[in-house]
Amino acid sequence: MNFDVCIIGSGPAGLLAAIEASKAGARCVILEKNSTAGRKLLCTGRGRCNITHEGTAKELVADYGDSGRFLRYCLHEFSPTDLCEMFSQNRLAMKVEKGGYVFPLTDRASDVKRVLLDMARRSGAEFIYGKGVRSIYKRTGEFVIDTGKVRIESKAVIIATGGLSWPETGSTGDGYEFARQFDHDIVEPMAALVPLVTQEKWPWSLQGIGVKNVRINAMVDGKKIHSAGPMMFTNSGIGGPAVFDLSRLITRSFTDTAKLFEITIDLLDGTDHHQLDEILKAKCAEHPKKEIAWVLVNLVPRSLGITLCEMVDPERAIRTNQLSKDKRTELTSLLKTLPLTIRSTRPIKEAVITSGGVSTEQIDEKTMQSTLCEGLYFAGEVIDVDGPCGGYNLQIAWSTGALAGRSAGKIL
Repeated sequence: MNFDVCIIGSGPAGLLAAIEASKAGARCVILEKNSTAGRKLLCTGRGRCNITHEGTAKELVADYGDSGRFLRYCLHEFSPTDLCEMFSQNRLAMKVEKGGYVFPLTDRASDVKRVLLDMARRSGAEFIYGKGVRSIYKRTGEFVIDTGKVRIESKAVIIATGGLSWPETGSTGDGYEFARQFDHDIVEPMAALVPLVTQEKWPWSLQGIGVKNVRINAMVDGKKIHSAGPMMFTNSGIGGPAVFDLSRLITRSFTDTAKLFEITIDLLDGTDHHQLDEILKAKCAEHPKKEIAWVLVNLVPRSLGITLCEMVDPERAIRTNQLSKDKRTELTSLLKTLPLTIRSTRPIKEAVITSGGVSTEQIDEKTMQSTLCEGLYFAGEVIDVDGPCGGYNLQIAWSTGALAGRSAGKIL
């Protein structure tokens, strides 16, 4: 079977690549080892699909941190605005929620997948499902892609196979092996946007308890870092968006398995120590015979409040008329700088995304083409770039996929 462009992987990056390459006149085929397209896409945003993050390309570049420099060109070529306009033209409107999170108006990831598949099919792209790629090699200017049952020859190949997170959706690191076949370096894949495991066991007993808005502070290699947003206690530590963003900043520091991280959590971000002390004094005066945990229920979840009170006085439940100034100061300190020790991340299979992948030093940022092999392109999570929670990582998939598809189509 002969094609102009063969795209390996039918996630968001692969589908955008097929759509854009087909627009340029290329005859495209998408190879997908699963029996259907976009399995991981359906899981994003808890099934709602946080499709991107509100902001200009320039604003997003800054938010990506170290990855921003490589992503700058593709974000300008295919921005969040371009993405939303594309879906709007195909009758799927978007909405912006608190914090700049962008979702389809229907709140259904399945609608996002439906629109993409419809666009790809209308553009003329062909799909081959249930065929995993065994090998790729180049011969006399063309690529030969072998699945064992189907053999495809194409002028260009776009690898959009994802990383190692959520392996049940088909992301099993195949793309790294394909890249190695063409002498590409792979930055070690590690978990990013993942729950963290605490040395302390008390958080484990609060599994499922969430706090709406926290600020987490830490030090990494002498540098202060922080993250903010919702947090949740898990059966081995802490999770949720604020924790995921922190994990992205510290994951590579866990290569030393003996290393521990000290963090502090501000459970009431936006309320300073003095304000909180005044609130506690007023509540105590208003309810002189109530347990302190009852007073805290307006500030933090009850079970967490009880745990904090036990830290202050493990012998008995403190009542408001028994709360000394020293104990109140101690309680205030726990609410504003709750200490925890992080010993590891959860396994990469539980991560939202993968940190690491094909080295950006061997990819042309203005085309997504390999600098080692003409006609070979990369898109999406397989590349060593990542972003924070909030639609940033899907935008990487859209932008790199669109640029890879356009570039392959133009060259042909």
